[in-house]
Amino acid sequence: MKIFEALDRDPRTSSLANGGQARIMDEPDELKIRELRAELETFVCDGQYGNAIERILQSYLTQLDRPRQHAAWVSGFFGSGKSHLLKMLGHLWVDTPFEDGSTARSLVPQLPDEIVALFRELDTQVARSGKPAIAAAGTMPSGSGDRVRLTVLSIILRACGLPDQYSQAQFCFWLRDQGYLEQVRSTVEAAGKDWFKELNNMYVSRLIAQAVLACDPNFAEDERGARQVLRVQFPNPTTDISTAEFIEAARKALAPDGELPLTVLILDEVQQYIGDSTDRAVIFTEIAEAIQTQMDSRVMLVASGQSALSATPLLQRLRDRFRINVQLSDTDVETVTRKVLLRKKPSAIDHIRNALERNAGEISKHLQGTRLAERSEDRQIIVEDYPLLPTRRRFWEECFRAVDAAGSQSQLRSQLRILSDALKDIAESDLGTVIPADKLFEAIAPDLVSTGVLLNEIYTRIQELDDGSDEGRMKKRLCGLIFLINKLPREAGVDVGVRATAKILADLLVEDLDADSGPLRKTVETLLESLVNDGMLMKVGDEYRIQTTEGAEWDRAFRERVAACRQKEVEIESKRDQLLASAVQQIVSKIRLVHGESKIRRTLTLHARVDEPPATGDQIVVWMRDGWSTSQKDVENEARRRGQEDPVIHIFIPRSFADDLRTRIIEVEAAQQVLNSKGVPSTPEGREARESMDSRLKTAQSARDELIREVVTSAKVFQGGGNEIFGDSLESKIQTAAQASMARLFPRFAEGDHRAWETALKRAREGSDQPFSIVDWSGSTEDHPVARQVLAIVGNGAKGSDVRKTLKGAPYGWPQDAIDAALVALHRAGVLRATLNGKPVLPGQLDQNRISSAEFRPEKVRLGTMDKIALRSLYQKAGVSVKSGEEELKANQFLDTLLELARAAGGDPPLPDRPDTSKIEELKRLTGTEQLGAILQVKSELEKWIDEWTELKQLAEKRLPGWQLLERLLAHAETLPVAAEVKPEVEAIRYKRSLLENTDPVPPIRAKVAAALRAAVTEQYNAIRKAWDQGMHTLQNNPTWTALDDDTWNQIIAQVGLRSPVEPSINSDEDLLYELDRQPLAARADAVAAIPERVARALEEAARKLKPKAQRISLRPATLETEDEVKAWLAEHERKLLEAIKQGPVIIG
Repeated sequence: MKIFEALDRDPRTSSLANGGQARIMDEPDELKIRELRAELETFVCDGQYGNAIERILQSYLTQLDRPRQHAAWVSGFFGSGKSHLLKMLGHLWVDTPFEDGSTARSLVPQLPDEIVALFRELDTQVARSGKPAIAAAGTMPSGSGDRVRLTVLSIILRACGLPDQYSQAQFCFWLRDQGYLEQVRSTVEAAGKDWFKELNNMYVSRLIAQAVLACDPNFAEDERGARQVLRVQFPNPTTDISTAEFIEAARKALAPDGELPLTVLILDEVQQYIGDSTDRAVIFTEIAEAIQTQMDSRVMLVASGQSALSATPLLQRLRDRFRINVQLSDTDVETVTRKVLLRKKPSAIDHIRNALERNAGEISKHLQGTRLAERSEDRQIIVEDYPLLPTRRRFWEECFRAVDAAGSQSQLRSQLRILSDALKDIAESDLGTVIPADKLFEAIAPDLVSTGVLLNEIYTRIQELDDGSDEGRMKKRLCGLIFLINKLPREAGVDVGVRATAKILADLLVEDLDADSGPLRKTVETLLESLVNDGMLMKVGDEYRIQTTEGAEWDRAFRERVAACRQKEVEIESKRDQLLASAVQQIVSKIRLVHGESKIRRTLTLHARVDEPPATGDQIVVWMRDGWSTSQKDVENEARRRGQEDPVIHIFIPRSFADDLRTRIIEVEAAQQVLNSKGVPSTPEGREARESMDSRLKTAQSARDELIREVVTSAKVFQGGGNEIFGDSLESKIQTAAQASMARLFPRFAEGDHRAWETALKRAREGSDQPFSIVDWSGSTEDHPVARQVLAIVGNGAKGSDVRKTLKGAPYGWPQDAIDAALVALHRAGVLRATLNGKPVLPGQLDQNRISSAEFRPEKVRLGTMDKIALRSLYQKAGVSVKSGEEELKANQFLDTLLELARAAGGDPPLPDRPDTSKIEELKRLTGTEQLGAILQVKSELEKWIDEWTELKQLAEKRLPGWQLLERLLAHAETLPVAAEVKPEVEAIRYKRSLLENTDPVPPIRAKVAAALRAAVTEQYNAIRKAWDQGMHTLQNNPTWTALDDDTWNQIIAQVGLRSPVEPSINSDEDLLYELDRQPLAARADAVAAIPERVARALEEAARKLKPKAQRISLRPATLETEDEVKAWLAEHERKLLEAIKQGPVIIG
C-alpha cells in the first residue's frame, strides 16, 4: 500500500485550502466559493477554535434580552489562525448555502454537540425575529486611514448589499424611503450598466439623474440640476462621521423597518489598523461602546489583533468593552495536522500499525539518550502521526523555537504548509516510509536567510553541495540538519541533548523503516569525514559544526588558546578546586538543619582548604579535601585525631576522571578567552562564528559540569573519630553527619531547649512570679540553668549583645528567646540591673529590642518576697496602685506622691510651713533595688509622715475656703468700724500661721464681719426703697407723665434706670459676698443719691414724647406755562398743606 492510499486526503491532488492563509469575506466568485468549501471541509472545530466559537455564541445568546451585548477579542500571532477562525464563524453564523444543497455547518466535520445546540438556539431566535441572520465581516486595514467610523460602516453596508461609500448609501436610503430604489436601479441595469459602478459616478451619471427625474419630476428642473442636487444633498464626507451618524446609518442598513436582525460584526486585524494612533483607539472604543448599547443587543462585535488587550497601553482602552477574550496559540497544531493532513482511511490503519510494529526496534533507537527519544505515550499517537514520527515532530518543534524566536514559522499556517509539501514528496512511497527530519530545513531555509538567522554564505555553500548525485544530495541534507541542530539551545534546563553526531544525524535521515539502516549510517559517517576534509564542517569531539571562513579563524584561535592553557597547571588546579568547592557548596546550601524542640536553625559552613578550619562558634564546619591535594588515609587519620566529640564533618573527594576533567576545564577557559578577545563582530559571518564558539563553550561547560557532578557524587563523609557516614547521596550523608555534629557542637543545648520560651519571655515581661513554669521549671528563677549561666556571664557587668552571642554559640546554642527570657526575668526580679545609654531601665520596660544595647550588672541589694509585699503595702497606703513585680517601676511614683502630699500639708500664711522633704529627695536619687532597700529602711517614718501629712492636707482643704471668704468680706467692710475692730485678730492668724490649729480661729471673726455688712446692706436697701417710692409718687402726680400710656411709662423707666429695687438675698455668708461683689456698699449709696436725677430725666423724656412730630410733605414737580396753571398748582398744594398742618409741624421737601 502506498502512502497516498492510506491517507484520507490524497496529498498528490489536494492542496491546502487558501494556501494556509484565510481571507475574510472575499468576493463570491466560483474560485472563492470552492476555496471556502474546502476550508469548511477541513475546519477543525476543536480545541481553542471550538472553545472560542462556543464562548462567543453562548455570550451572544445570553445577552440578547439584556441592555448590553458583549463583544469578543480574538488574539494570536500572525499565522495562528485568527482570520481562519473569524471567517468560519461568519459562515457558520449564517449557515452559508452552496449550489448542491449543502450548508456551511453540514460541511464542517464533527461539529461538537455543544456548538450544534448553540447554533440551533441561534436559528430559533432568528425564526422568532422573522429576519435572516447577517454576518458582516471585513479586514480593517483595507479601509480608509483615519475615518474609523466610515471604515467600520462600509463593512456593514457591504454585508447588507449596499454601496460601501457613505454618500452613495445615503442616496440609496433616500431612494428606498421614497419608494424609488427598485425603479431607479432597474432603469440603470436595463441600460446595461452595473448598478454599483454607476453609483461610483453618481454626481455625473446621466442615467441616475434621468431615473430619479422619472420618479420625481419635481426633484430638479433638468438632468444637470438633478446632478447638482445629488452633489449637494449627498456629498462625499471630507472627514469622519460622528458616532451618532454611524449608528443611524448602521440601523438604516440592517433594519429598514426598524427591527434589527441577529448580526455578527467581524473586524479582522483591528490592532494593526489602530497601530500607535491614540485617536483611532479612542474612536474605536467609542464605536464598540455604541454597538453594544445602542443596537438593541442584536449586534455582536468580534475583533482581532496580534496581542491580548492587556499587552499594550492602547489596547487596554478596549479592555472594558471586550468581555470575551480568546487567545490562540500553537497548542492545537498537532490536533489540526492530524485531522486535516494526516487523517487515515479506516481500512489503512491496521496496515500502518503493522508496518510500525514491524519496525519498532528501529524507531525506538532514534535519538536515544536525548530528551526527544521515544516515550511510552508515543504508542498512542504514532499511527495518527504517521508518516511523521513522534520523535521527529518533537525535533521539529524544538528547531522551530530555536531558529524562529519571533514565532513567524512555528505557527499553524507554516507547519501545515511544510507538512503538506513533505507529504506530497513521499505520497508515492510504500508504507514504512517516513518523513525525514531535514525536510524542515529545506522548507524554512529561504525564510531563515531573509531574517538573518542563516548566513547567505552558509546557505549558498550548502546548496552548492547538491551536484545532482546521490552523494551530493546527502551532503546537502546532512549540512542542513547540522545547521538546525547547532541552533538548539545548550543552556541547562532547556538543552534537549541533541548533538550533531553521526548517530543522531543518521537517526533523523532514516526514510525507509523496512530497509536496513546500517548502510545509511556508514554512508553518513563517510560523508561527514569527507565534509570535514573539504572544510565544510569541523569536528569537535563527536560533534560536527558548519565551518565558515570566519569560523575557521575562530577555531584556529581556540586551538592556540588550548595549547597555552595546557601550560598553566597552577591555574587549572585552582579552577578545579573552585569547581569542586562550588559543587559541594550547592549541596551544603540545600541542607536544612532544625535543632531540638526549639526548632533552632543551624547552618553549615564549607571549608575547602587543606589547612585546619577555624572555630566558628555556632556553625557546623564541613571540611572538604580532594584526592588531588591529599589522600583518603590522611583525611581519616585527621578525623580520628580530632576525637569523638569533634563536630567537624570531613569530606573526601576521590581523584577520578582526572584527565577528562582537565581537558574540559582547558576547553572552557580557551573558548571563553576567544570570546572575550574577539568581542562582538559586526559582520554576519563574524556573528555566526561567535555563536558557534559560544555553542562550543556551552558544550564544554556542560561536559565539565557533568564530570564534576560525577566526581562529587563519589565523595566519602567521615565524622570526628573516624567513622564513615553512608547514604544514598552526598547530601544525605552530610545531613546524617550534621545531626550528630549538632549534638557535639552544642553539648549543653538540652539544658535550655524548650518550645515554650516565647511564652516564658512574655510572662517575664508581665512580671509573673514564676515565669519559667511554662518551660517545666518549678524552682526559683535564678536557679534555672539558663539563668545561672546568664548570671555567670554577666559577672560584674556585660552588654546584652555579648550575653546573647556567648550563649547562642558553642557549647550552649540556646534559643535567643531563652536568653532574653532569663535576662528579663532576672531584671524584673531585681537580680540584675539594666542601663541603656547611661540611664536605668525600669522593670517592665526591658524588651527584646533593648536587650542588645542594654548593659547588665548584678544588683547590690536583693529583696525577698516579704520585702516586696511590704513595699506594695506602703505604696498602697499612699494611694499608689501596684501589682506584683512593679515595686521598682512604681517607686518613683510613690515618692512623687509623698512630695505632692507634703506640698499640700502646708503653704503660704496663714498655713503652716511645708514639711521637710530632703529625705524623700535623697531616696529619689537612688535607683533599682538600692532605692527599694532605702525605702524599706525608713518605712515606719514614711508611714508616720503619710498619716500626718494626709491629716494636714485634709484640714487645709477644709479651712482654707473659710479664710479666703473672710478676706474677701473684710475687703468690703473697709469703711465700717468692724474692720478696725477685727483687723488685729486677722493679722495675728496670718503672722502666727495658726489656721490649722486645733480650734479654727476664723468662724467668730467672720461672723462679726458678716453681721456688720448685713446691717449696712439692709440699711442701704431701705434708703433706696424710700427714695424710689418718693420718685414714683412725683411722677404719678405730674400731668405730663399721666398723659402717657403704660407701655411708654415702662419704656422710659427702663431707659432712665428707675426699675423697682430688689431686696438683696443675704442669708448666708456666700450670698452676702455675692451681693457685695455685684454692688459694693459705695455703689449702693450712689444709687440712692441718683434717684431724684433719674426722676427728672424721666419727666424730660415724657415731655419729649408728647411734643408733636414734624411731617415731611413733598411738592409735585410741574412745568407751568400760564397764570391759570400757576393758580391751580398753588390751590392744590394749599389744600394739601392746610390738611397736614392739623396733624403737626410740616417740613416741605
